[in-house]
Amino acid sequence: VFLSPPLTSATGRRSTRRMLGHVFPLGRRSNEGSSHRVQKPTSTAHGPLVLEEKSRLSHSMIWNWMRAFYDQQGVGAWSNGIVPNFVTTNCCIAKMYANVIFGFLCDVFSPAGMEAFHVDPSQPLYIMELGAGHGKFSFLLMKHLLKMKEFLPETKMKVPFKFIMTDFTENNISFWQNHPSLRPFVKMGLVDFAKFDAENDMEIYLIMAKKTLNKHTMKNPMVLVANYIFDTLRHEAFRIHEGKLQEALITVTSERAFEPDVNDPGLIKRFRPKWSYRGVSHKDYFTGKQADLNPILERMVRRSALRNASILIPVGGINCLRNLIDLTGGRLFFLSGDKAYNYENEMKGLRDPHIAIHGSFSMMVNYDAVRYYFETRGGFSVHTPYQDGFKVAAFILGADRSIVKRGRLNFTMSLKSFGPDNFSTLQRSIKDKIEKPSLKLVLSLLRLSGYDSDVFYKFRQFLIDKLGHPYTSEKIQQDIRRDIVEIYSLYYPLSKSKDVAFEIGRLFMSMKDYKAAQRYFIDSIRDCGEHHVTHYNLGLCYNYIGEFASALKSFDRSLEIKPEYREAREWRNRMVNKLGQKTGR
Repeated sequence: VFLSPPLTSATGRRSTRRMLGHVFPLGRRSNEGSSHRVQKPTSTAHGPLVLEEKSRLSHSMIWNWMRAFYDQQGVGAWSNGIVPNFVTTNCCIAKMYANVIFGFLCDVFSPAGMEAFHVDPSQPLYIMELGAGHGKFSFLLMKHLLKMKEFLPETKMKVPFKFIMTDFTENNISFWQNHPSLRPFVKMGLVDFAKFDAENDMEIYLIMAKKTLNKHTMKNPMVLVANYIFDTLRHEAFRIHEGKLQEALITVTSERAFEPDVNDPGLIKRFRPKWSYRGVSHKDYFTGKQADLNPILERMVRRSALRNASILIPVGGINCLRNLIDLTGGRLFFLSGDKAYNYENEMKGLRDPHIAIHGSFSMMVNYDAVRYYFETRGGFSVHTPYQDGFKVAAFILGADRSIVKRGRLNFTMSLKSFGPDNFSTLQRSIKDKIEKPSLKLVLSLLRLSGYDSDVFYKFRQFLIDKLGHPYTSEKIQQDIRRDIVEIYSLYYPLSKSKDVAFEIGRLFMSMKDYKAAQRYFIDSIRDCGEHHVTHYNLGLCYNYIGEFASALKSFDRSLEIKPEYREAREWRNRMVNKLGQKTGR
């Protein structure tokens, strides 16, 4: 199920721990281990290779590279560390979002909400993640929402919501269908999967239910969640120069003299954009279904504060919203986190559009434009207040503010003063800037994170050292046992190089709880594959709980994987002596 390579090159390092009157090496592993007419590339004797010249941004070939990149990489885009994702895939942000969605569900299923949103209580409310990628955030969000379900207003359904994980590439969907952490939700009928092209699809086919959601079958409002999605969908770029609207045109060049394949997503790493501008009318720039974007341009041109400004319009994202608004009958709660502009003053000044490269690429999202798009349809929005860092916004359509009270309150309480970006910065600063943090500080961070397994993994060696100390109190050890239960219940195995179960096993060994450690080493083998150090540690656990025959088998297996592993050989000989066996090994 895992797409990252096995730890074939990992080696064991020794860390001495005193346990039950003996000194032995505690095994520790190191991790070494849209349609578009493509122009013929042209070049000049003194200039770069031109792949595309003066194209409308939303029509550029670069968006085809984006799709090809994620389609080829699949889950490996994140599990192999190509695309950063911690800020939107940890327990802290999942808990924040769950609180906001819980508030909205309370609003929807209140008497006033059921009337305003035209709710059918016999049918589920769908919560859909757009571009779920590796699936970890969906998993965490579902876990937190299920903890809250007993506090929801009663309906005719045992659980009044169902979750839909979507992506445009079948590679990711196949990964979800085979992931052990998602199987219980599938068995309960709480999660379904859909291949969904965010920019184009107007219906949602549920793979497990074999059912199509459209404007005729969608009975209730939808909650749509999108993190770092709109910044990777198609954009249109403009600037307002002395009150006049100009369209930004992109010329795409390569740093190489020759490109054999202009569809190669590897071009993301080496292309260079050049920009030119031409005057256009704000009244009829967009046509067809996109004509509803012209009022956004007109509003910005008429704003005196934007006499000189640089503007992006997330046309791909708004295409998605337009289709889902139609599908849900205008009943949508859109919760989004992204690199974004919340306020028009953030767009002041003349500058070329910025394309950030990070494996794939991304552009700033104009949440101010999305807000106005919802307002012209009778909706409203709430936003995190700060201009720097990761932004979160909720856009609501289908009922007015007086109905959506709990959702707005929970957004304020969960996101406005201390949001996902603040937490990400805090945990990184404690790890990188504080040389010797206290045990209480690290435990406090772990609990603030919502028992996040990645945060645990970052501080794993610190915790093992501290909790194995003879002066660590029994109360603290009992508390950390409780914390570990929570952490492991929210663990979503993704990369074999980040083996959380193995590190939890080492933690319990440091506390001399070999029976508990044994379980986690067995899980490590199941989820992340066999490793000589894992079998060695498992053998130590069997020894200290008196299961010498099982210990011998574990040491034997460790030596089969790595015959020169001295510690395993020494302990194997001890087991042979204890069992009274003779061997020629």
